[in-house]
Amino acid sequence: KAYSAPTPYGGLLYWDMEFYPSFAMHAYPSVPPYPASHGCVRQPNWVAPWTYRMSYVGETVHVY
Repeated sequence: KAYSAPTPYGGLLYWDMEFYPSFAMHAYPSVPPYPASHGCVRQPNWVAPWTYRMSYVGETVHVY
């Protein structure tokens, strides 16, 4: 877990929770209603802080 983490592309991911190498749940300003990432789970900026606070390191993650 990291409040902010660098990306390989020079940006930052906020409310970052990595669950697999190079895949994470993180905040994003725009979350379309269709798959649009390469493995990450985007969360609206207003939801991500809550998920971050409620989750713990080592928690099992199921992505469907």
